[in-house]
Amino acid sequence: MKILGIRNSPTKIRFCILEGDESSFVFKNYDDENKIELPKSLKTEFDTFQWVKSEYERIFDKYGPFDELAIKQNENVPTRYSSVKPVMFMDCIASMVSIENNTPFSSHLYNSLGTKSKKVVRFVETKVSKSSVNWDGQIADAIAASI
Repeated sequence: MKILGIRNSPTKIRFCILEGDESSFVFKNYDDENKIELPKSLKTEFDTFQWVKSEYERIFDKYGPFDELAIKQNENVPTRYSSVKPVMFMDCIASMVSIENNTPFSSHLYNSLGTKSKKVVRFVETKVSKSSVNWDGQIADAIAASI
């Protein structure tokens, strides 16, 4: 089974590719591309979301096909809508690209992952090889959603 895990933020896309089964899997891109920064030159939401869609299409073309897409949702409270809105749209775009590629998708919060924000890095480090670059809570979120 090959799973694409996603964790979006307003400024970047974090993704992992896990291969294996429910008890044994490998973080395939641990020392390869797993972080995509949004260019600062993107000035409008239209330009941003069009660019984000093209990046998800590129990921599917370069690394796919996938058996599933797993998204770790943003858990900011609704009163912080300005930071939640772009991430919600990015998650929706990833879901739409997944549908276009006939790939089932799922969306997860910490309570469904069996861990918490402050423990996700340690949780993931017991299950996969730690990358030598860009290792942080966001890539751990993507991996935890994939697991």
